[in-house]
Amino acid sequence: MLHNQLIMKALSHIVMVLVVQLCSFSMVLGQGKFALSTTVAPMYRHFKSRNTIILPDNNGGTYTYIDKSEGSWRGSWFGLNGQYSFSPKWSATTGLWYNKSRLISGNTEARSHNFSIPLMINFQSSTRKLSPYFSVGSLWNLETTTHMYIDDIGPVVFKSGDKTFKISPTVGAGVIYNFSKHFTVIAQPTFSYVIPPVGFNSRTYQLLFHVQLMYRF
Repeated sequence: MLHNQLIMKALSHIVMVLVVQLCSFSMVLGQGKFALSTTVAPMYRHFKSRNTIILPDNNGGTYTYIDKSEGSWRGSWFGLNGQYSFSPKWSATTGLWYNKSRLISGNTEARSHNFSIPLMINFQSSTRKLSPYFSVGSLWNLETTTHMYIDDIGPVVFKSGDKTFKISPTVGAGVIYNFSKHFTVIAQPTFSYVIPPVGFNSRTYQLLFHVQLMYRF
């Protein structure tokens, strides 16, 4: 409980800092260039890996577990974004996203949650009310906690450390629709490839379908 409270407190501080900084950019660089949006994105993530994992045993020692697995995570991302428009067609986005997901693979069941900071460059091909919308950038993945249940082993909790997945290059293509001067909706599928840490044998990709509701100042 205390761990979750500390996470939520840190989350609120990060969001406040992002909002204050982006609002400052808006005041300095000009009116009408800054926007805030909320993101909801159903997720499908597939992985294939083979790794040696050291696990604690009931006697206070450790034992070696060979993890050779393949499976899919399903869940959703929720986030708050700030966007700055360099021109009517080009913009940059950052923010903070939160993810909850679930895995069932063979004899393993797991639930995971983590945070990511997106950094994306966006391009819309026209300034009409409805336009194609493209994005490229990366996700910086923060702390991850995974609760697993493995047959013959029992419940195991993994927390992020030095061998945490960090950077996920991301591309997306969708549409943007301007309801009015201030309100915009973006619908955009994205594809991410997770770059594993050194020494970790894994191939992971992630598919998201983003729906953003944006307010332009």
